[in-house]
Amino acid sequence: MDQADRLRTLAGFSESNRRARIISVTSGKGGVGKSNIAANMATLYAAKGLSVLLIDADMGLANANLLMGCRVEKTLDDVMFGEARMQDTFVRTPGGFDLLPSSSGVRKMLELDAFAQRTLMDRLQEIIHEYDVVIYDTAPGIGSMVLNFNASAHDIVVVAHPEPTALADAYALIKVMALERKEKKFRLLINRAHSVQDGLDAFKRLTDVSTEFLNISVDFLGSLPEDPCVLKAVRQQRPTVHLSPRCPFSLALARVADKLLACSHGPKDQNRSLSTVSLRGAS
Repeated sequence: MDQADRLRTLAGFSESNRRARIISVTSGKGGVGKSNIAANMATLYAAKGLSVLLIDADMGLANANLLMGCRVEKTLDDVMFGEARMQDTFVRTPGGFDLLPSSSGVRKMLELDAFAQRTLMDRLQEIIHEYDVVIYDTAPGIGSMVLNFNASAHDIVVVAHPEPTALADAYALIKVMALERKEKKFRLLINRAHSVQDGLDAFKRLTDVSTEFLNISVDFLGSLPEDPCVLKAVRQQRPTVHLSPRCPFSLALARVADKLLACSHGPKDQNRSLSTVSLRGAS
């Protein structure tokens, strides 16, 4: 049994009953580094021998292809409006994983009605079983599409900064998911922390509020340090974990990625399906 086989067993999937581990990387506000974390996490999992798909779920304002330096010809909006087949949109990235890109500057993708959102989810359901790990890079905020992607995932990873505004927006997202979608379990990842204690303090501030007012569980995945190597990698359109694998950010994210994959997602969550997501309240 090689490393990838051991990881598949650990994460709860097998060749005979293959189900992708679906991880949604999401945030209450933009600018917290969510997309960069998603792309680097996909790179780390691919390096372990797992088959990985990153879905750029930020409809209309996508940028995952830019972070990876990938040229994109067809996107999800081409699929949705009958101009391309799903299989024509996939891009193989230098990170060793597949990318399903979305559009940038296409307003109609931000205004999909409930039927169109259901259609998109159903079409994605047809392809995700081909992978070991599927990562959503959602849009920030509490829009209906964001809620749908989060609700369909096994793991909802909420990314925030230690700053009060970022934590407040992270709490708002968790609150809406808990009240409207009845989600009970979340995982918090603090980015750009100035120290380990800075990350722990941010986690405590958020959980003090969430446990008092919401009947939910928030697990702390850890914190990622402020690191100049991240900006350098973004400017070069390369994953930080490739360009600077021993930098503090890369080492911390590798620990987070391993911890997340090792977390049990429970029998209830193993039955999650994109096609069964409620679209109540979709605009």
